[in-house]
Amino acid sequence: MKRSASSRKKPVKSGTKAGRRLIAAAKEAAVHVRKTATNDETCLQMHCKQWLDKSGIWSRLLIFHVANERKGSIGAAMHFKRMGVRAGVADWLAFPPGRAVAIELKDDEGEQNSDQEIFQKKWEAAGNVYFLCRTLEEFQGVVRGISLFI
Repeated sequence: MKRSASSRKKPVKSGTKAGRRLIAAAKEAAVHVRKTATNDETCLQMHCKQWLDKSGIWSRLLIFHVANERKGSIGAAMHFKRMGVRAGVADWLAFPPGRAVAIELKDDEGEQNSDQEIFQKKWEAAGNVYFLCRTLEEFQGVVRGISLFI
């Protein structure tokens, strides 16, 4: 059923009172998706460390965060490269007796970059285990699993 020209809604101009009300209502109704402490990768790193401390695993298992995400000048990047910093290394490395485990943390939208994929292939080719975790709970499950060997 077609509407007649007189029954069609006219566009609201933004400078009018009705236009301002419409814009205010739209802003109020807008949903903002933002990173939260539960899905931001940096916060996830910190929560993992806090959990390791609280659980007592930190003192029993050789596990550590690899600070490999430095940002800086080209000169700084060259310096760290000369010092042996390797691009793509996983965020956490753990060494229960006789084993080597790499754990990469990503937030709910994060993807591995090409350096991380190359590292994963080399790590696994060397007979080691690699995990990609997106939540604290996944990290806890991996660490609890490998803690069975200590």
